[in-house]
Amino acid sequence: MVAQEILMEIDATLDRLIQNAEAIADVDINELTVTELEAFQKTQESLVQHLLHTDQRLVAHRNGLSMHDTRSATFKIWEKRAKFERLSSAYQKTLTETI
Repeated sequence: MVAQEILMEIDATLDRLIQNAEAIADVDINELTVTELEAFQKTQESLVQHLLHTDQRLVAHRNGLSMHDTRSATFKIWEKRAKFERLSSAYQKTLTETI
């Protein structure tokens, strides 16, 4: 059951990363202060670090998952990671140009 909880935590973390990336994409970067941009970046970096740590925990507990759980959860998480990577690439380019 621990592995299932870890998968839910990974899923929730990806949701937060995507939400933040979508929010920054919806605002005019020039209207944000440097402090706000730095806070956004630090939040994203913290969430990414949490995601990496949670991934490591999942590897240690993976044998607690059924094959069906693993496939469906892995696919869902892969889709969210791909979406986050696209959004992240876009906002990183914008932030780099702005700062």
